[in-house]
Amino acid sequence: MSDHNVKFVYVKTLEELVEDIASLHELASPPSLIIVDGLDHYLHGSRVGPLQDDLSPVAHVAALLHDTAAFLSQLLQNRADGQGLCRVMVSFQSECEGSRDSEALAPELLLSVLDRYLQVRCTLEEVKPLLPMQL
Repeated sequence: MSDHNVKFVYVKTLEELVEDIASLHELASPPSLIIVDGLDHYLHGSRVGPLQDDLSPVAHVAALLHDTAAFLSQLLQNRADGQGLCRVMVSFQSECEGSRDSEALAPELLLSVLDRYLQVRCTLEEVKPLLPMQL
């Protein structure tokens, strides 16, 4: 019988996020999925200043997620069934509403850093409704 637990953790800062990710290996039952919703919120709210000058927080979080998932996958595969993998899902809003200031990180730069560590990218674009044709 498999154990299906869901644990939600709500952190407020980049530092708390990093601490929580780094401590996932200490859980009694390793997770098979790590979801970070709104990574942009943590990166733009960090103490590092304008992100265009320093991509290291982005790389640090992405590398930590990648390495943690790899380690947890190894733990899951060492179990009796050997079927476990730990996956990572990250949501990031590339253009925060109302924030087109000079301190915003160019989405292409951030996504290129995330692409180095995360294997798959899915993008969503808003579809504008078609206007009815007038005859």
